[in-house]
Amino acid sequence: MMKQPELGQKILELRQQKGLTQEELVAQCNISVRTIQRIEAGETMPRVYTIKTILSALDRDLDDLQEDTIFEAKVKMAMLFEIDESKDVSYLFKQLHIGWVAGILSMIVFIFQIFDTYYYETENVYFAGDIGFRLLALFAIVFFIFHMRAFILIGNLFKASILKAAALVFITVEIIANLITIIDVHGTYISDIAYGIITSVLYGVAFLVFGYALYKLKGLGALSQGTGIGYIILGVFFCTIILAIVALPLSIVAQVFNILIILKAIDMIKKQVG
Repeated sequence: MMKQPELGQKILELRQQKGLTQEELVAQCNISVRTIQRIEAGETMPRVYTIKTILSALDRDLDDLQEDTIFEAKVKMAMLFEIDESKDVSYLFKQLHIGWVAGILSMIVFIFQIFDTYYYETENVYFAGDIGFRLLALFAIVFFIFHMRAFILIGNLFKASILKAAALVFITVEIIANLITIIDVHGTYISDIAYGIITSVLYGVAFLVFGYALYKLKGLGALSQGTGIGYIILGVFFCTIILAIVALPLSIVAQVFNILIILKAIDMIKKQVG
């Protein structure tokens, strides 16, 4: 967690974003004005309980005070993982719309990947050639990142840290699975069986974590909870490896529900701001 004076500067920034004066903040968290002044000025390091009380009044949590490494900050900036609160709300809508469109493109690419893999198993050559198969894997990574990025933004909006973490886990697994196919397109280094076992377990973990995060997400009702349960079931299927063949096509259906969740989040935000 941040130390002083960065902590005080961050609390000052969050208070101003919330549109509160020091007196208004004091009224909500029962801390003296002098204490708030000293904290924001960096003159004292408050106890964790005091920090939590202040953050609660600002509708924030301790995750907002975590310091990013230079690498993490650059990644977040490159992928627009954080909400730029200085921009108009239409900017947020644009990013969420990109998320569901990327979800559709991700599904299309995934279907082509399944087809091309089956074609290779029967013809011993990829339908679009090695380069085409590698491009599919690259597109799969890019589209999936932008799709999951919408859930990171939703996690920010609904104060759901676990959803943000789960989306990052899913992104990591997708990158690993597709990078292996890009590097070892003909299974020279990793056999098809070994690759199937590795990716099945990895996706199983990702589905379980993401499903739990959706189930615990507050604010989107039965849609997110039902989808979360579905993801957990698919996660169990993937982890058994044997049932992965059933989970694979059903994962396309799961992504359809992802898109519905993003659209519902957009609709809810529109109602709140409009």
